[in-house]
Amino acid sequence: MRKKWLGILLACVLVTGTLGGCGGQAESGTENGTVKEEAAGGENDIIHLKYTTWSAGGEQTAVKQAVASFEEQNPNIKVEVEFIDNANYTAKLNTLMAAGDAPNVAQLNGYLAPEYGAKGQLLDLKPYLEEQVDFDDILPEALFEYDDKVWGMTFGVECQLVFYNRDLFRQTGLEEPSTDANNPWTWDEYVTAARKLTTDINGKHPEEAGFDINNISVWGTKVFDGPVFNFTLLNSNGGAYIAAEGDRLLIDSAESKEVLKSLQDLIYVEKVAPKPSVTSAMPSSQQMLMDGQLGMYIGGQYEIATFAEAEYGDFGVAPLPVFKKPASMIWGEPLVVYDSKDEKVNAAAVKLVLALGNPAEVSDLFITGAQMPIYKSWYSDPEKLKVWTDNPWHNEKLMSYFDSLFKTETTSREAYYVKNYDPIMAIVQPRLDKIWDGQDVNDALDGIQEEVKPEMQGYYKLVNYYSDAQ
Repeated sequence: MRKKWLGILLACVLVTGTLGGCGGQAESGTENGTVKEEAAGGENDIIHLKYTTWSAGGEQTAVKQAVASFEEQNPNIKVEVEFIDNANYTAKLNTLMAAGDAPNVAQLNGYLAPEYGAKGQLLDLKPYLEEQVDFDDILPEALFEYDDKVWGMTFGVECQLVFYNRDLFRQTGLEEPSTDANNPWTWDEYVTAARKLTTDINGKHPEEAGFDINNISVWGTKVFDGPVFNFTLLNSNGGAYIAAEGDRLLIDSAESKEVLKSLQDLIYVEKVAPKPSVTSAMPSSQQMLMDGQLGMYIGGQYEIATFAEAEYGDFGVAPLPVFKKPASMIWGEPLVVYDSKDEKVNAAAVKLVLALGNPAEVSDLFITGAQMPIYKSWYSDPEKLKVWTDNPWHNEKLMSYFDSLFKTETTSREAYYVKNYDPIMAIVQPRLDKIWDGQDVNDALDGIQEEVKPEMQGYYKLVNYYSDAQ
């Protein structure tokens, strides 16, 4: 939903989520969600929780530190954290649940929260939130609501931005882009910068004779095929993947095709980004940026945690480049709690969710940039703001961008409330892969509406976003 946060000094959103689950009534032992009776009377009982997440890199380190801090402050709760590869996460989670070994708290793709909630599989967090925190202080983007219930809540919020290597910009003589979310680079300016940054081993750029595309010293940028990052670019041009009503695709609209062609051109026309077959064998984008092998790329603010872990602070950030109008997206994946039918276990799981979202309790997550607060007051209160931003990783470029982000209109993902999202995207993604592999955009998307039509099932809740596509 589009919102304008004029009263908040700065903000960005990181979406992280969790699905909590536990199978059945808690009892003595060490199974997920069980209570091990260490002493009579109940107060000293040890509650064992399992928490699954796809966090990786510096974010994974921050999560481990946060959980350790939580256990130290709550000695009667022990948390087993399982990190699962993002590509296999949902399948592995389903396997765990089918085997009766579901987690109590788990990261969950946001579009599954209303689906699982509607099926009665999740604990409604709303009564706990209204009782234990200032409900009105929570950013709306942090809540996954449906049917007047809260089926999930992020412990942080995320935003998208352009990361760039400031040293490479200085060497190339490029002026650093504006950090104002209302005044971003145009797409043409982004492409021009990528051309100047891209250099082969002989120091030549793509437009120069003798440029060797097979021996690149520095790539100007990368193209990501994930829906999260490209959605905002589509939205900037009035396009999208799926109509908010969940009754048709918009990925084959003229507005969306223009963006897809522009991204494809980075690889095959401009020659400033590697082909997918080359990208798969490369180090991470963060590592390439730090090593001076990548000039800039579009990523999520949570990647700052990797820079923090490597003690690398010479990075710049900027809003995403614009097509028709600026577009900034606030998103996050929810933490959800599966109802164990044991109130003591449920309360402990909710306590973990709330602690992970409280910078005062688990500051490591926020100091490193792995997460950003979900509470408005942590952006407007100077003392609270200092707790998580007074460090080298929240440099002047980053803070300047954050200061402008919630003063502009933002967009939400249609994915979170479109029904049957996974089967729909299972049809869309292979078509997009053909585009990244070089196939003509029109040919790659030909007939996709008819193919996907049987999977269209409407929406849980209507969200609004900028769209000219019909």
